[in-house]
Amino acid sequence: MGIKEEKAALRAEMSGVLLRPDERIIDSRAICNRIRQLPEWASARVVLIYTALADEPDVFELWDNDKRICLPRYRADRTYEAAYVESQTELTIGQFGIREPLPGADCVDPSAVDLVIVPGVAFDAAGVRLGRGRGFYDRWLQSLAASYCGVGFDHQLVSEIPSEPHDVRMEAVVTPSGIFRAK
Repeated sequence: MGIKEEKAALRAEMSGVLLRPDERIIDSRAICNRIRQLPEWASARVVLIYTALADEPDVFELWDNDKRICLPRYRADRTYEAAYVESQTELTIGQFGIREPLPGADCVDPSAVDLVIVPGVAFDAAGVRLGRGRGFYDRWLQSLAASYCGVGFDHQLVSEIPSEPHDVRMEAVVTPSGIFRAK
């Protein structure tokens, strides 16, 4: 089996694990509490978070008035940009049904982002992230000079994910059970 097939099989396996809504809330809160313990969080001035899909940790609890918060916004050229958001009311439904900053929100210079909180389908101890398979996030992350922190539920931390040269590795992965530094 090739790498693409192995990744597809792991995505299928992960999609079969569902959390109850109350479990998702509790686990998301635990993840946010652990992120706040990271030295990268303490030193960050500009933090890129995301709006969660139903199967991802909700990180909106990380909203912090002491930090500039930005979110991904999908562009017509099939890439992402980061845009500043002052409150959750400044979001609209964008591509793929994901909430994103309004079209008029100011873009963030990629060099200004200090920390990126990154969702994924699965992660391993080496910091390899398995995304949804389109490569949008990996291509975009390569343009950001920031620390990458992957976030997932405990079942999303697996022993090994097959990787390709374009896959961006996380420096840390945070789950409800702990903080895992990439080896």
